Amino acid sequence: MNLDSQNIRNSNVQDIFLRNATLSLLDVLNRQIIIELVRDGVIEKHEIPFFYNFSGDEGFMKDFFIEVPDGCKIPTMAEGNYDIVPRGIITLNSFQIKSSDITNKFVRGSFTQQEIGENDQKINKGYSGRLYSLPMSLKFEAKVLCDNLNKAFKIMEKVIDMFYKNRVVYFQYRGVRIPGQFTFPDTEGFEKKYDFDYTTDQRVNIKFDIEMETYFPSFNDDSVFYKGNTINQFGLNTKMADSDVNLSSTWIDKDHPPSE
Repeated sequence: MNLDSQNIRNSNVQDIFLRNATLSLLDVLNRQIIIELVRDGVIEKHEIPFFYNFSGDEGFMKDFFIEVPDGCKIPTMAEGNYDIVPRGIITLNSFQIKSSDITNKFVRGSFTQQEIGENDQKINKGYSGRLYSLPMSLKFEAKVLCDNLNKAFKIMEKVIDMFYKNRVVYFQYRGVRIPGQFTFPDTEGFEKKYDFDYTTDQRVNIKFDIEMETYFPSFNDDSVFYKGNTINQFGLNTKMADSDVNLSSTWIDKDHPPSE
């Protein structure tokens, strides 16, 4: 099939489970980590931007900030040599399938799939298939760079105040609403160099770990069918015993088609 003539733009960022889970964490952090700063006697609210650690990956940097889901709060990137301080950096260090938590296998579930409709437009069609829910644990490392200790203290207090509890979020994957639960740390650490020269970086770094518990929906492709397929009529065939000879055929539902 030649897709060049079709008005559909498929990109490399569609339906990536780990990307969507990471976006849900960034959305929470960018909405909640807000500190107050006094400028010229006026108290101003300052949002601390959080980014994913895309160091050295130009392709990821280009893809990550396009087609972000609606309503997801992600800082706007700009070109040029500049440095936002304070800022947060999130890194996905590891993920693990928790096989001991697997309960019901292959229950019936639903998902959506983007296809080509008439007039070359994109449409989402609903499908049903046997679902294997795989419990997963994602471990992130958060690093916040600050230019002075006062801001570092404010950010640390905000993390303790807002996230010293489990926090539930939801994100989309293949049209499925996936729940996720973030667990924030009991302890945090910060780094500050007190012996320095002209080349020493004087920033204060805050580091803490974040764990996310969620599940990966794995559908059995052999059991998938379109949800629009419905049974409209039932046919009854009467055959002779030990023979393929058909004696009669009839419809047993009230909406059967007229006989020819």
